[in-house]
Amino acid sequence: MKKNDHQLTNDVKLLQKVVLIHGDKFLILQRQENAFSRPLAWDLPGGNAEWPETLEDKENPHQNNVTREVFEETGIEVSDDFFTTENLVEFRTFFEAKDQVFSVITGWKVKLNDDFDEEKVKISSEHINFDWITLDMLDDYNFDGFKGEFIKEIIRKSIL
Repeated sequence: MKKNDHQLTNDVKLLQKVVLIHGDKFLILQRQENAFSRPLAWDLPGGNAEWPETLEDKENPHQNNVTREVFEETGIEVSDDFFTTENLVEFRTFFEAKDQVFSVITGWKVKLNDDFDEEKVKISSEHINFDWITLDMLDDYNFDGFKGEFIKEIIRKSIL
């Protein structure tokens, strides 16, 4: 059985999402029109974990995965040290019965330095737009209804 590139195995995936906070705002990204899931919906930086490249990477490989995803999608460098239980705001599981896939979903909060320049964001080809918004603006953006509600929950837990 061939492993899907977007999950650890054909049966298990670890999806990590990150709320990057700067002052009273946080970063959201708009997905491409041809995105596999939730096209054109707003999202958070993050993605699916991949297998560690070496045996030395076997302890807490989620840290390398999530920092890589944040950098690839935003151009923002964050330390692996942010991704410990102290900054974990969401941990849930989901079972996709149709595809027989068990998903672990994590949500993280990262407070950026005060001197961070919000205009330095460099989005990847996976996204078409970005915005820095406040919590009271959250419902003005389309996160794809019920399917994207978990994103809004991660944001609320990170900001409140």
